[in-house]
Amino acid sequence: MLKRTLVLVAVLGAALVPGARPAVAAGCTWAMTPLAMPAPYTSSEVYAAAEGGWFVGSLRGPNAYSAVRWHGAQVEAMSSLAEVRDINSAGAVVGDGGTGEWWAAKPVVNRGGQTVNLAMPRGFRSAKATHINNSGDVVGVAYGEFGDVHPVLWAAARPGTAEVLNPDPQHLYDTYPVDVDEQGRVLLYTDIGERSGEVFVRATDGGYRQLPPLYPGGAVYLEAFHGGRIAASVFTPESTMVAIEADLDGNVVHTTTEAAETLFLDAGTTMAGVAHTFGPENYELRIWENGEPAADLAGNADFNAAPQPAGLTDDGTLAATIRLPGTTQPRAVAYHRGC
Repeated sequence: MLKRTLVLVAVLGAALVPGARPAVAAGCTWAMTPLAMPAPYTSSEVYAAAEGGWFVGSLRGPNAYSAVRWHGAQVEAMSSLAEVRDINSAGAVVGDGGTGEWWAAKPVVNRGGQTVNLAMPRGFRSAKATHINNSGDVVGVAYGEFGDVHPVLWAAARPGTAEVLNPDPQHLYDTYPVDVDEQGRVLLYTDIGERSGEVFVRATDGGYRQLPPLYPGGAVYLEAFHGGRIAASVFTPESTMVAIEADLDGNVVHTTTEAAETLFLDAGTTMAGVAHTFGPENYELRIWENGEPAADLAGNADFNAAPQPAGLTDDGTLAATIRLPGTTQPRAVAYHRGC
C-alpha cells in the first residue's frame, strides 16, 4: 500500500487521548534479527516482506545507495529499478523502472533477476506498480496528464494486459488501490472533493461493491487489506485517533484504544503498527491480537526516529526499520514470532 508517514500523528498529538503502555501478552515472543548490511553501507531500510524470508528495501552509506532484495543471508542489488515497492513469496519485486518521477514512471516486475516491463495502460504514458500478491497479481497507479491518479490491475491470469479500475463511472480519477489480496480482490478508495473517502472492493469477477462508511463522521485512512481484513487509522469526530479493523462488508470488528497507524495485517488475527502513546510520549512498534495490545517490540520518543513497520507475513514475520540501541542510523530488521 502507499504508506503514509507519521506526520498526521505528530500534528494531532496534542488532541489525542493519552494511553497507557500495554503489557506483553504471554504465549508468543518476537525475536529480532537485523537484515544483512554489507560494507560500505552504514544504514538500511526495509519496505516490504513476504513469506519464505523475502524482503525488499535499500542500503545506504557514504556516497553509496542501492535498492536491494534480501533472502536469508543473501543480498541482491536491484539496480534496474528506480523505486522498489513490494515483494511476494516467490521473490518477485514490483516498482518503478523509470526515472523515479511520476511523469516518467514505468511499471515493472523483477523475477529471478530479470526485470520485465508491465503493460502500460492504454491512454497513459506513466504508471508504477505498488503491490503484488503471491499469485502474481499486481496493482498500482497510472498518472494522467495533470497528475490525476487511476488504479491499475495487472492480473496474472491475463499477462500482457493492464486494466484501469473505475468503481464508479461518475468518478474518473484520484482513486487509489490499497492492496490486492491473495484471492485477487482489490481494495480501493477515492481521494477527491466531496467524494473523498469512499471505499470499494473490486471482486475477482470484475464487479465492484461500495462499503458503508467505516467510521461515520471520522476521517478514515486505509492502511492494509489482507485475508478479507481491512485496517485503517481514524481521526475521530472527538479529535482523537484510533485504529480499526473491518471485514469485507464494512463492519468494524475491532477498535484500538490508542492512536495507531502504519498498519499491517496477516490472514489470521494479528495486526502490527505504530502506536503513539503519552505520559511519557513515545512511538511504539506494537502487535495487536484480536484488537487487543499484545506486545511492544521497539520504541522511540523522537518522532524522527520512530520505528517504521513494513510488512507482516502469514508465516509470522514482521519487517521494520528501527534504531538499534546505542545507534543513530536506521536499520532494517525482522521480528520472527514464536509461540
